[in-house]
Amino acid sequence: MLFIPAARERMKRFDISHRFMIALWGGGGVLFALSIVFAGVALYLLRKEDRMVHLAQQSQSQKQEIVRIYGRMQEIRTRLLLLAHEEKKIRMILSSTPDSGSDTLLGEGGGEPPRLAPSVLIQKGPEGMSELMNEMDNQMLALRSGVSREESSLVSLRSDIRREQEKWAITPSIWPVHGILTSGFGWRNSPFGVGRDFHPGIDIAGPTGVPVVAPAGGTVESAGWDQGYGKSIRILHGNGIETLFGHLDSVAVSPGERVVRGEVIGYLGNTGLSTGPHLHYEILKYNHPVNPTRYIIDY
Repeated sequence: MLFIPAARERMKRFDISHRFMIALWGGGGVLFALSIVFAGVALYLLRKEDRMVHLAQQSQSQKQEIVRIYGRMQEIRTRLLLLAHEEKKIRMILSSTPDSGSDTLLGEGGGEPPRLAPSVLIQKGPEGMSELMNEMDNQMLALRSGVSREESSLVSLRSDIRREQEKWAITPSIWPVHGILTSGFGWRNSPFGVGRDFHPGIDIAGPTGVPVVAPAGGTVESAGWDQGYGKSIRILHGNGIETLFGHLDSVAVSPGERVVRGEVIGYLGNTGLSTGPHLHYEILKYNHPVNPTRYIIDY
């Protein structure tokens, strides 16, 4: 190798042996190879660290999701218990017998709640996670059992409500006509001025021609003239209940006809043994007269 300086300076020469060149090239190759290896190891470690960070973030997200699911399970359990409580209140109103097992809703398989909060158990590592997962399995079994019981109980309640609806539809519960109550149910002085007699219904006075309506659904047993009640109507409602409407001015139904609550069946009048325009209204339970005002809910 020659180094040529500026003018007036001596040229310098260096001799490089063949062995030195081989060593130089060999060392450079080794350094290059080592740099590639180190670069590969560094890239691998960076990727591994990035993967570990991603897995840690994913693990934390999964832990938060588990805590959220546990909270939702508790919310569902609470709502299911409230639903069972509301069902019991409805059954009390209906005087209905609770379905078998309804009193033990969610009472089996649930176990004791965890000693620590789920968020704390998760941070305890595998042992805490195992405890929490076992608790969630027990809670899920309890919820499944509770839902099954509640479904069965609600089916029973629906049948009870349907029976009550049918019973309500045929129970005389409204005034057949609005007017002045002139005579109540029970013993009274005879309106014809001779002693006392038992009045098996109530008398409601009003103008002739006022519509008289059916107090409940039923079948018209008779509609026409009666020696004592004049133009009258008898309706069979079911469950041994029958209603009678006397002293009508005219009737608007025929025997065998089905009527519903609120339907016009005749018009107030003064026929038969009557001292003035009024409606004689009776309710009979298995052929025995009962006080109609006990059935009227808008009294």
